[in-house]
Amino acid sequence: MQKFGIGKYRNIIVSVALFLLLDASVLLTNFYMSFQISEDATAVNLAGRQRMLSQRIMKSLLETDVSLFNSDARQNALDELQRSVNLFDNTLKAFKNGGVTTDANGFPVQLNPADPGKAQNALNAADEIWRPFLAGIKLLLLQGSNIDNPNFTARLQDAVQYGTANNLELLRLMNELTVALEDKATAKASRLRMIQTVGMSLAILNFLLILFHFLKQLKQSDAIIEQSRQETEEILETVNEGLFLLDEHLTIGQQYSKKLTQIFHREDIAGTSFQSLLKSLISEKDMSTAESFIKLLFKPTVNQKLIGELNPLNEIEIHIADDNGQYQSKFLNFQFSRVVVTGTISHVLATVSDITRQVMLSRDLDNARRQSESQMELLSTIMHANGDLMPMFVRNSVGSLEKINNILKLPSRSHVQHMGKVHQIYALIHGFKGEATSLGLTPFAELAHKFEDQLEALATNENLTGNDFLSLTVLLNQILRQLDAAEKLLERLAKLSQVAAQPEIAEKPDWTHFQNLADDMAQRQGKEVEIVCSGLNDYPLPAELASTVNRLCIQFIRNAISHGIETVQDRMDLQKTPRSEINIHFCRLRSGHWRLTVQDDGAGINTEQIRLKAIQSGLVTEQQSELMSQKQLIALIFSPTLSTQSAADMDAGRGMGMTVIRDLVKDQGGKINVATRAHMGSTFTITLPAATNLATQAA
Repeated sequence: MQKFGIGKYRNIIVSVALFLLLDASVLLTNFYMSFQISEDATAVNLAGRQRMLSQRIMKSLLETDVSLFNSDARQNALDELQRSVNLFDNTLKAFKNGGVTTDANGFPVQLNPADPGKAQNALNAADEIWRPFLAGIKLLLLQGSNIDNPNFTARLQDAVQYGTANNLELLRLMNELTVALEDKATAKASRLRMIQTVGMSLAILNFLLILFHFLKQLKQSDAIIEQSRQETEEILETVNEGLFLLDEHLTIGQQYSKKLTQIFHREDIAGTSFQSLLKSLISEKDMSTAESFIKLLFKPTVNQKLIGELNPLNEIEIHIADDNGQYQSKFLNFQFSRVVVTGTISHVLATVSDITRQVMLSRDLDNARRQSESQMELLSTIMHANGDLMPMFVRNSVGSLEKINNILKLPSRSHVQHMGKVHQIYALIHGFKGEATSLGLTPFAELAHKFEDQLEALATNENLTGNDFLSLTVLLNQILRQLDAAEKLLERLAKLSQVAAQPEIAEKPDWTHFQNLADDMAQRQGKEVEIVCSGLNDYPLPAELASTVNRLCIQFIRNAISHGIETVQDRMDLQKTPRSEINIHFCRLRSGHWRLTVQDDGAGINTEQIRLKAIQSGLVTEQQSELMSQKQLIALIFSPTLSTQSAADMDAGRGMGMTVIRDLVKDQGGKINVATRAHMGSTFTITLPAATNLATQAA
């Protein structure tokens, strides 16, 4: 013990060893006695069953006697007699000589021979009564159940008479067996309680002995600490850093600066280990690395300057309770240097500095820089976006996100209601993502894509609850903050350029973003697409109608490029022009209604693929799909989450693009017609009611 520096703890260590030995002995004894008591309890239960079986055997004999002329009842009584006799005989043998029988559940149970005395005497007496009784019953059972057999009735009467004469005695002997086994189990339980009482008493005495040695040692340590504190108090109270010494066992010395107690809000530092100082304040990994680093400083062959950069406690964050019990965050810097006495490294001097203020100032500068970079990125994005449509995008987006927020607030209890909320939010965020992509607003498109990823996780959750929607609010607030920043930037730009607020009716909106959207998507997918627009600038459109047309065209373009238009190589193989064409035509009918036609020259709608996807997603059964017409199959493209694309990306795969179109047209009270031909393309015709037309009012 002296070798390891723990000689002064010898009495405590010996006491603890005795305590552990005593606990182990009591534990093993408890385990052994409990196992025996468990076996005795099983034997008591089986002895009680023997009493019941003796009565059941007699009951079966009497039922056989009174059921001589009822063949079914007589046979049932004989079957019950057979089972009871076998079980009683097997159990009696197991009790008497040791062996295997079965418990109430039919599982095998091993019984030891009964101890000499009351139990064995009762078993011997019962065996003498039982053997003739068993022989008579076996002779009866050998005769079968035919009452015409004179031997059957004679054997039955013999068995009944023998059982009537000896049944009560057999029952009494089984009672004696049960009582004897219960007495045995009770005696063992009493011994176990006595052992536990003695063991606990000894353990308490041993604990008091350990406590005595511990308090004695603590008193001695307190005296040393107080003496050391008085010697260095005047010097160490003026130091602005936490100073302390560590020995080769990483134990903190008796002298340390007052600043150290202020940093860690504790006084019991002297004589403790370095690990205990930082316990629960830093991770186990950092603690292990720090200990290894400090131990290297005690090796003379290690160059201190070379390993200085390996210090893992150069800047660490801790959360510590102050004097009022309130937790606060601090950033500390630890520096370590050797203390050499007569050429030998005796200690390592640790210097702790509270650098919270410096770190917080640095972080504030970094946050300001990142915020400035984010503002610049957002400003650059807005500057390159379509200036006419940016206010419309912000207005539409705020409206869509407010709808999402209201949907999230709606109460829902069933899984169907939860999924309904998911699908409604899916359609709104997908439309927002499409508009952002068309204007080249990548930050907004990426946030919307993350939002869709979270929605997809909710949609596949079979145990979806209302609490699962809480994660969406964080991302929703982030998007709203970005939109608010974009709106403020637009206002500042408008003031700088001395441009009045955006009018409600755009005389000639700029639709070039359609081609920009098509170029970006086509480049990612190895396609070439030309957007041809006509009629969009022929009418002064009210803001609401212009917004609806814009959103519809964006979704149609995204859907056509993702699902309809082939790659350049595929088009050349089909002898088509490498560059595909999407025609967008907008006009006003004589009735005053508006018509939007979007036509592509792609592969057309594959109804067989739609049918298979609808079956796979559970929209229809295979039998239902076989009865559906081409028109009905095409209508399935407007169902939520139905997508013919295998994986989701920034362009498609969520199955919500056509749902967004359906909802937009439905909100305006319009209609959709779809025409398609294989390898020739698809045509979508949207008719919006005249009520949508506010151009006359605007004029």
